Amino acid sequence: MVTWATIGFQMGFRSIERAYQESRRTFEREKETVKVQMDEIQASIAAASNDDEERDYVDHLIDLDWEAEQSLKTLREAFAMMIYHFWENQCRTNLGGKTFKEWDGFAKARPEYQFDEAGLDRLRMIVNCVKHGDAKQGKRPRLLDIAPELFDASLLQTATEEDDFRIALRLRDEDVTAAFAVVRASGPRSEYSDEGIDEVEL
Repeated sequence: MVTWATIGFQMGFRSIERAYQESRRTFEREKETVKVQMDEIQASIAAASNDDEERDYVDHLIDLDWEAEQSLKTLREAFAMMIYHFWENQCRTNLGGKTFKEWDGFAKARPEYQFDEAGLDRLRMIVNCVKHGDAKQGKRPRLLDIAPELFDASLLQTATEEDDFRIALRLRDEDVTAAFAVVRASGPRSEYSDEGIDEVEL
């Protein structure tokens, strides 16, 4: 049996995942184009004695590469938040309640649900860092404590001084892919199958 909850979850999930993949490819193509142009202009400069105009163009390409990388950073953070909040909204709609503790309790009584609790907790911490800077909350560990690989070590001192670890957070494509996988595994499944979202063709 395929429920409307399952279909709605799958359609929403796939639309967000597709939007991320297509947007990511756009900026990656930009970076690749800049790299090709950079290689060409540097070869030209090496062959010439001095060309200020070409060197200015190199500076322009460096700026374009930086802008594309910043766009990718923003994109990864935005979609990590989007897919997590999509999961939260689906839980509120299909399970009821307002908190993870409530959703977890309801889900345990519903065989079509099986939460990836560790993955969801890590994703929640990533989202909180993006939104609030990973501020220390009592004795609760911060994202930096459990996943230091997500941060640029060269920026940690500045982030510590500013008490804002968004400065050093550097999500990679594989981190966002992992976020999608966590949400994918934590939504309703048709026929209570371990295969989950892939088994229903929309």
